Amino acid sequence: MKALRFTRPLSLRGQVVVPKDIRLYLGLEEGTQVVFEVQDGVVSLHAPEAPASLVGAFLNGARLGGPSDAAHLKRVILEQYDDDVS
Repeated sequence: MKALRFTRPLSLRGQVVVPKDIRLYLGLEEGTQVVFEVQDGVVSLHAPEAPASLVGAFLNGARLGGPSDAAHLKRVILEQYDDDVS
C-alpha cells in the first residue's frame, strides 16, 4: 500500500483533526480511543488492539501450563504494545 500523507494544523489546545479517509480506513468513530506511538522522532497513530486478543494470549498461557497471574498479564500487554508502557 502506498503511504498516505496529510498535513493538519495543531490547535491552541494541542488538537489535530484526523482526516476522514484515515478515520474510515482505521474504523475510528467519535469516542474511539487511539494509540499514539513515538519512536525515533516519528509519531504514529493507530487503532488499539482488541482487548479480546490480549485476554486470549493470557488465557492461552494459562492453558499451556504457563503463569496466569497479574504479572503474566502485564508481560502480555507489554509484549503486545512493544514497550509502549515503561
